[in-house]
Amino acid sequence: MLPQSKKVVADEKKYHLWLRISQVSLIALLLVITALFFPKGKMFQFNYAVDQITTETIIAPFDFDILKTEAALELDRQARENTVQPVFIWDNSSRDHVNETLDALRTQLALWYQAEKDLSGKRNEWKAITDSLLADSVRNQLQEDSLLVLNIRTDLQNEGLKDLGTPRWDYFLERGPSTRQLINSVKQALLPQYMLGIIGDLPPGEKYDRITMITRGKESSRNPQDFRNMNQSWESVQKVLVTIFLQKDPRLLQLAEDIAGGVMIPNLNYSAELTENRNAEARNLVPISVGKVFKNERIVDANTRVTPQIEQKLKSLEKEYIRKGYGESAANRLTTFMGKMMLSAFLVFFFFAYLQTYRSQIYNDIKLIALVGIIFVLTLGLAHVIVYTLGWSEFFVPMSMAAILFTVVFDGRIAFIIMVTLTMLTGIILSNNIPFIVANLFVSSLAIYTVRRLRSRSQLLWSILAVISGYVAVIAVFEMIQFSNWESVMEHMLFATGNGFLSPLLSYGFLVLIERVFKITTNLTLLELLDFNNKLLSNLAMRAPGTFKHSIDVGNLAVAAAEAVGANSLLARVGAYYHDIGKGEKPEYFIENQLRGTNKHEKLSPRLSATVIVAHVKDGIKLADEFGLPSIVADFIPMHHGKTRVEYFYQQALERAKETDSDINEADFRYPGPRPNSKETGILMIAEAIEAATRSLKSPNPQRIKSLMDTIIESRIKGGELTNCPLTFRDLDIIKDAMMPVLTGSMHERIEYPGQREKLHMMDDEA
Repeated sequence: MLPQSKKVVADEKKYHLWLRISQVSLIALLLVITALFFPKGKMFQFNYAVDQITTETIIAPFDFDILKTEAALELDRQARENTVQPVFIWDNSSRDHVNETLDALRTQLALWYQAEKDLSGKRNEWKAITDSLLADSVRNQLQEDSLLVLNIRTDLQNEGLKDLGTPRWDYFLERGPSTRQLINSVKQALLPQYMLGIIGDLPPGEKYDRITMITRGKESSRNPQDFRNMNQSWESVQKVLVTIFLQKDPRLLQLAEDIAGGVMIPNLNYSAELTENRNAEARNLVPISVGKVFKNERIVDANTRVTPQIEQKLKSLEKEYIRKGYGESAANRLTTFMGKMMLSAFLVFFFFAYLQTYRSQIYNDIKLIALVGIIFVLTLGLAHVIVYTLGWSEFFVPMSMAAILFTVVFDGRIAFIIMVTLTMLTGIILSNNIPFIVANLFVSSLAIYTVRRLRSRSQLLWSILAVISGYVAVIAVFEMIQFSNWESVMEHMLFATGNGFLSPLLSYGFLVLIERVFKITTNLTLLELLDFNNKLLSNLAMRAPGTFKHSIDVGNLAVAAAEAVGANSLLARVGAYYHDIGKGEKPEYFIENQLRGTNKHEKLSPRLSATVIVAHVKDGIKLADEFGLPSIVADFIPMHHGKTRVEYFYQQALERAKETDSDINEADFRYPGPRPNSKETGILMIAEAIEAATRSLKSPNPQRIKSLMDTIIESRIKGGELTNCPLTFRDLDIIKDAMMPVLTGSMHERIEYPGQREKLHMMDDEA
């Protein structure tokens, strides 16, 4: 046994070492991620908003320019940019390109006409041939000629003739007009337009009265109305073509218009690149400052209201710090980052110290520490995105969602400590935002209060109302003490209302995910387990009605005791309902389910009877595992008896052992345990024993009940059953006082109705 004991001790040491390393690693990772959410660079020491009151006199440490605000600078740049004229380039090659394209079209049109004519002739020839070999040869030539026609049509379409399949081009193939005359007529109508200038589309936006035209490297400012646009030039081309072809052949007019429209391009083209470059140059010429502050000049006195001008001076001073290189070197960046980590560590230490001191079972659960860290990081990340990335109000940061999650998953005390830490940390990251810190400390407290005893989903509505009301109240109070503009106040209230409505809804959605991923049982799950339609409870009620009634009565006692000592009364009731589910496997062996006069233990030995009784714990654990009962509830099954003895059958065994002069093994009459390890399981052990014992009292009265309670609790203490349980002696006294009204109320006597006794005697005689 000694080597085995050494191995157990060694394994425990390894586990504790792994636990400490994991805890330190998770906390260090949390600090690193938290530091990343701080604004980049050093945090400016004079962080005042408009209408705030300064607490010190601020003197300029060096000369610096007073920078314009982003809005003012953008307005000046837009004004300077509007003076830039769009740049157009006169393209002398456009006319030559159109002329060359028309010449190429004339050649292609002639080839197309001839190819179509040859193809038609060969088709007729092929139809007249009777020799199959010769017909095959001609058919191959037809395929080659068809491919040639297709290639020519493709080239024509690429040159701008898109409507070759229309009837007017069929007319061209039938009549074969002079392509030279057709193309020369198009040139006569189109090419002169390039002498006047065809201007392309103006850039989108406002109308431009002047443009900059560049011709052969020379610039001039011109009115765009001096030139014809594409529509105006096309109208002139059409007029010339009508004059040429209307009397000759209107069908040729349509062909000429197709050709002219296909090749027509502007020769005065907008240059987006040059225009954008000139706009950029114009913007860069706008000065970014509106004045200068000199070294040792007083920027603002103490106890002075900050105006927009003073705020801009302070922002300019901050940017000058950055420009001069404070915090830009690698060493300074590392120092700044370490400082942010240490600042985060000071605040996080507050929470983890509380957790280790008062909630060590949570602190020693890596899964729960990871959950806390994830909610921390998500909240800080959302705050950074909402305020710094999206530029929305800080009152849209869902702090109340974190408060609700922590309250439901843990409890109100832990949630309050966490939210103090998280709110302070988030407020510092958001540039030491005092209104944000005050608002969310208040609102988080309201959210915690509304769900601290979660008993119904209707509390969601109260959470929404509480969060919205809290935000509106705090924003209104800050409006009373500072001169905020109406638009800013309404924006904050609008975002706060949206936050108050969405946060509780999202919280309940996230709770389902948290329960599944982290295997945590919250009050929402416990509420579902109270449903008597649950298969485990309904089976128990049908198969072992006495045990079911006993469980309900024990639940009432446990709830009264739990509420009195500050334990989770909902968990205590659920544990009471399920603690004896194993009795449903062999209900007839338990007295509360036996009919009067029938007792199967009369035919069994005390040892075998004890084995059957103890087996209900094992059967209960098996059922809990089969039906997926949460471990926090399943723990009540073995712990409600701990390692106590089945005293009735143990005493029977002792008496028989005296008669037969034999030995008995006490371990055969003990429950396997473990002993209770929480207030709730300890309360259930006491409640279960007291409820069962008081049922055996004849003529119960408060004095006898109290004496019985003292005896039972004393026996549990002496037997070491409450050693691992955090209940104090003071708690035990409170529990007895809390249970007494429930016990006396459930055991009150009823009046005897007339004739009731005679009827009962008759029923006994018949039986």
